[in-house]
Amino acid sequence: MQSRGRDWRTILLVIGGACGALAAFGLAVLTMFVESVQAVLHTLSKNSPTLVETLVLASALIFAGAVLLPAVYFGIQRLRGREIAAGAPRPLRFWEAVFILAIWIGVSFLAQALFDFGILGWLAPPFYLLAIVLPVYLLVRLAAGGLDAGSRERFWGALGTGMAVGTSIAVLSELALLIIGLLGVGIYLGLNPQLLDSFQQIANQLSNAANLDDVLTIASPWLTSPWVILLGLFFFSVLTPLIEETSKSITTWLVFDHLNSPAQGFVVGALSGAGFGLLESLLASATPDTGWASTLLVRGGSTMMHIAAASITGWGIASFRASKRFRFAVGSYALAMFLHSLWNACVVFIVAGAAGTNSPDAVGTVMAFAGISILVILCIIIPLALGLGNWRFRSAAKPTTLMQPPTLENNQQ
Repeated sequence: MQSRGRDWRTILLVIGGACGALAAFGLAVLTMFVESVQAVLHTLSKNSPTLVETLVLASALIFAGAVLLPAVYFGIQRLRGREIAAGAPRPLRFWEAVFILAIWIGVSFLAQALFDFGILGWLAPPFYLLAIVLPVYLLVRLAAGGLDAGSRERFWGALGTGMAVGTSIAVLSELALLIIGLLGVGIYLGLNPQLLDSFQQIANQLSNAANLDDVLTIASPWLTSPWVILLGLFFFSVLTPLIEETSKSITTWLVFDHLNSPAQGFVVGALSGAGFGLLESLLASATPDTGWASTLLVRGGSTMMHIAAASITGWGIASFRASKRFRFAVGSYALAMFLHSLWNACVVFIVAGAAGTNSPDAVGTVMAFAGISILVILCIIIPLALGLGNWRFRSAAKPTTLMQPPTLENNQQ
């Protein structure tokens, strides 16, 4: 592979990756330091996280920073004019998939058991990290195994960019929308002051909630409201997929002029989705509770959806690069957003249905059942689709490889 020398993307990758890693490491140390000082001074409130819970969050930040370092290393090697080896993972075998799945389920429940066992909770963070990383590793092998992703710099750069850049843009965009929504709610309450007391009462109850079940019980009158469900569907099934799929695709667009085949776009997209899902899962699962194991397992499913959707858009972008198939690229975005929208809609139905179970409600039960059923079907279809896509690209590449004339490099292998 030819060296790109002092490519501006490589320079940004090195600077951004190094700054991101240092920020993550510094935040982890600061978090542990502050919580330790408060524990020593006995100033922790009853709702403050324990030191073990803080250690889980710190381990997530440290791991996220560590994931950025390989891209920084290979970027520096590129800037020094060194040749970077290819970065294609091995194809996934069936027995490997079964083994990884079994280990993933085991470490998820082990992390829960250690956290619930008092002093042994200090041993939980490594198993928590494994429970997050193993499904990402499994799905990346399934989607990208045996395919040419380009150099190792591109491989780790796509993973890190999806994690840092894609997630940051998505979070900032969604936060801006939430602020606009809160301003709208504030204006509405200002025009209807009789509702303000009810909101304040619910807010006080939620602040004193001990667990998720208490939250659902308190918020159930609102969560089961048709208007709230419609607003939730609009935000999570329309706006969120639009924002997040656009954000994840930035990684593929950054290397658009270096994509040599649709397969490379498929791989780069999958890696971007893996980075996005990895950071999202690390942070969303960093608050241990009585249902921690189930949270870790559910996050694996969400990561799978992110990888599948981003690989579809990457495929479309690279096809547009190779053959100017604009409609295919637009269709790939539409398909990715539909997949993301359907997944999030199922989650909204499950949450609304679970809130409705506090008071017998046939509609809520049907919603929860439908949401769970569709998610189960998606959890079967998505891995099969990723594996089929991988097989298709590898099969298409074999004839080309066989027809290549022998070279000195091939003779040496």
